[in-house]
Amino acid sequence: MRKHCPNLLGCIPGVVVVCAAVSLVGQAETVGWRTDGTGRYPHAQPPVEWSPTKNVVWKTPMPGPSNSIPVLAGDRLFICAEPCRLLCLDKDTGRILWQKNNSIDELDLPPDLWAKIKAEQAEVARLDKQIGALGREAEVLRKRLRDQQTDKAALAGQLVEIEKQAERLKELKKKFTLAARYTERGKQPTAGYSSPTPVTDGRRVIVAFGNGLVACFDLEGKRLWLKLVEQSTAPFAHSNSPLLINGTVLIHFADLVGLKADDGAELWRLQRPPAHGTPVHARVGDTDVVVTPQGLLVRVKDGALLAEGLGNCGANSPILHGGVAYFVRGSATAVELPLSLTPPVQPRVLWKARIKGGGYWFPSPVLHDGLLYALDDQGILSVLEAKTGRLVYEERLGLAGTHYPSVSVAGNHVYLSSDKGDTVVVKAGPKFEVVATNELEPFRNSLVFEGRRLYVRTHKNLYCIGQ
Repeated sequence: MRKHCPNLLGCIPGVVVVCAAVSLVGQAETVGWRTDGTGRYPHAQPPVEWSPTKNVVWKTPMPGPSNSIPVLAGDRLFICAEPCRLLCLDKDTGRILWQKNNSIDELDLPPDLWAKIKAEQAEVARLDKQIGALGREAEVLRKRLRDQQTDKAALAGQLVEIEKQAERLKELKKKFTLAARYTERGKQPTAGYSSPTPVTDGRRVIVAFGNGLVACFDLEGKRLWLKLVEQSTAPFAHSNSPLLINGTVLIHFADLVGLKADDGAELWRLQRPPAHGTPVHARVGDTDVVVTPQGLLVRVKDGALLAEGLGNCGANSPILHGGVAYFVRGSATAVELPLSLTPPVQPRVLWKARIKGGGYWFPSPVLHDGLLYALDDQGILSVLEAKTGRLVYEERLGLAGTHYPSVSVAGNHVYLSSDKGDTVVVKAGPKFEVVATNELEPFRNSLVFEGRRLYVRTHKNLYCIGQ
């Protein structure tokens, strides 16, 4: 595995003795979301031009779509597919080595518990049928109320009674907690179940899915454990990825939960609502912490909330660099992390800046050579000076579609993509200079780079692009 573990305090003036107090943890330990969480590949030299037929080293059809991004570990590549499938490929050839499905029905539960679950699910299905019938009856009454000129009071009374019956049945459904926990909910069409990116430490690979499942496999495809943590409460759908930190798996479906990597046992739970973005791992001294998209600073060992209110980046992930956490969501905020976790822990806001982009901020930003590159879902690129928050430039890319993929830097180029499969390659630096514009198949996944290759997972295929 490629090593990349930059010091977070290297550019803070006056820091000498404690320059190792805060550090970003990278590929030396785990590989997962955006490889090391930064989206930076400074030593990569991939092509800047490609197409479905140009600079394609290999292309492997996928068994289903997914928004997860490729994870490269040694000679292997891990990727997901709908609904809950983990695949392992040979990184050099694209050959699928193994693929494994995961479902709630595969959970190792006692037979008597399964019997209770099935009984509750049958009862809930019966109630749902009754609620559906009442809903259709209510819709007929609403139409008659709109069209009829007489007997409106009687019709309104019937409608009220039907709505009360439906509410009583819905309340009754709440009693069947086992059915609620062990029944997969409907999938949101954009996110599906397989948006989270796997994570590996080179010995095992951890994968999470939007139906609340977390699974652990060895590198040969043997499933070591499968756990249903809980159903997600994220708006629209679950998308944040698991972290693997010194034997602890962090995942945020409803609460931020720490699991024991060896067997999936729950270690701790922090009750805070989830975000769509993935937390970022760092160390303060010798203590592992994460910074979450909601601006929480959490200790990994026990889930202790050390600080909150650092910032908010909504659907994307924060960036850590130079002892500073950056949050982008319609505005940009830079917060200096504490050098000590001795209470009171007091992160310090360095600057806040307004930027032009609106709407949703699905892409996570990237920081490279002192510049913060942020992209909104409509394709407005805002480049800020990381030290001061000064706006360097803003440009609209002009690509069709919605910008879901996160911003990446490979070598001295910035890669910016839309879900139509188009990617603009921009020269890194203080001036907007387009190097190339490339077309591929539709995808929502972020690009991953290694050496002279880049990897992109489209809805239908996994591509390796190289020269």
